[in-house]
Amino acid sequence: MQDMNRKIGVGVLWNLLSMFLTRGATTIFTLLLARFLAPDAFGLVAMSMVVFEVATVFITSGLGTALIRSKEVCEADLNTVFYSNLGLSVLAYIALFGGAPYIAEFYDQPELTTLVRVMGLVVFINATKIVQGAILSRKMDFKLQMKGNTAGVLVSGTLAVGAAWNGFGVWSLVIQMLSAALVSGIVLWLGTGWRPRLQFSRESFKRLFGFGKAILAEGILDKLFQNSYVLVIGRFFGAELTGLYYFGRKFSNLISRQLTGAVQRATLPALSTLQDDNVHLKRKFRQVMQLMMAVIVPIMAILAGVSQTLFSLLFDERWQGAVPFIQVLCLVGMLYPLHSLNVNLLNVKGRSDLILKIGVFKKVVNLTLLFCAIPFGVFGIVVSQLIASILSLAPNTYYSEKLVGYTLSEQLSDIWKPILSSIFAGGSAWLVSQAGQNAEWVWFILGGCSGLFVYFIVSIIVRMEAVYLLASRMPLWRRT
Repeated sequence: MQDMNRKIGVGVLWNLLSMFLTRGATTIFTLLLARFLAPDAFGLVAMSMVVFEVATVFITSGLGTALIRSKEVCEADLNTVFYSNLGLSVLAYIALFGGAPYIAEFYDQPELTTLVRVMGLVVFINATKIVQGAILSRKMDFKLQMKGNTAGVLVSGTLAVGAAWNGFGVWSLVIQMLSAALVSGIVLWLGTGWRPRLQFSRESFKRLFGFGKAILAEGILDKLFQNSYVLVIGRFFGAELTGLYYFGRKFSNLISRQLTGAVQRATLPALSTLQDDNVHLKRKFRQVMQLMMAVIVPIMAILAGVSQTLFSLLFDERWQGAVPFIQVLCLVGMLYPLHSLNVNLLNVKGRSDLILKIGVFKKVVNLTLLFCAIPFGVFGIVVSQLIASILSLAPNTYYSEKLVGYTLSEQLSDIWKPILSSIFAGGSAWLVSQAGQNAEWVWFILGGCSGLFVYFIVSIIVRMEAVYLLASRMPLWRRT
């Protein structure tokens, strides 16, 4: 068990370090690009990303996850997955190339035809590095993945900012996406040393696809659902509002989704070794849940509180319309770890069939709310995401109770303290950051610090479990 703790700890550490380096750099580059580009440039890319992300999931989901969670993997498995993904990438790009004019017509944006066809080239790049990523994840070698991600972000961000500075407009964002995938892929290929052989096993494909097909189907449905908001906003409200929403979602996701994803990538291989031991699996999973909520929820609450001051400091008036979207999306992000970690538990247990069932149910609820919110404008659509997130708690936690006995009431018991503490923290951050009209940087910093201080005090008052869990693992605390 100590070895399990060490594996999870090291894996989480490298994933978090990768996230802070890559997302920190990504944040800086995104902010710089937003100063050079108008919201409609981001809107055009967002419209293109709807079909591009579905195509990427078609290639990257399913088989890669099946490789990671398999107890044993042979060379035939690796080669089969590599060539399968390569073949799928060809089919995906053909569909993108042929469908580009229809996508442009749907949005009434003629320039999307060329954008989609060029951006679609990234599906080939992503297809070639899935096996390398799976090999490293199985070895829990997240250090090399961190290097690849960091190099990709730094090179692509530099190229994109340079292109924006020289007037390339929306193509700056295309350059960023393509170069990031290419650079990270090169690092993984050089680092793993694995090279494909001319080998394809029907038995391997059948076995891996048997698990991966449900993950693939859920992945496609999830991307269609996630991008349905951009699709609807782009279709009914134009490129500028689409850009404001897309930027707001991108900004809020930098913390909640990326931090949760880093922990998931680290814990899936380790927790998979406990898939037959429900008692220990539940205990470890519960600890991960408590820690994740204790970290992510206050960050999102404080970000919501200071976002108005932050945007007035960094951007001109063109981007102020994104602030209300960010504030609501931060509330959505507070609940994201709860949803995502419950799905990750199903992956650990190998129940991809349940992931698909839950996914379909949630998508129906979310899409119903989305279409009902259209008459209320973009802000109404964003609020519908928050309502849908709350309603999705029941189906997301139902099978966690069935599989390992982690009930909804237990989960609510584990998360109410971080949420309550964060409400006070976010309120404090907002009040302080709005207190002064001059020296906004000072009030922004004071707002963030006050939020952190209030969160720490309230978490001690309510005796938050995560605080004592962290303290118990500190050498000084144990000695005392």
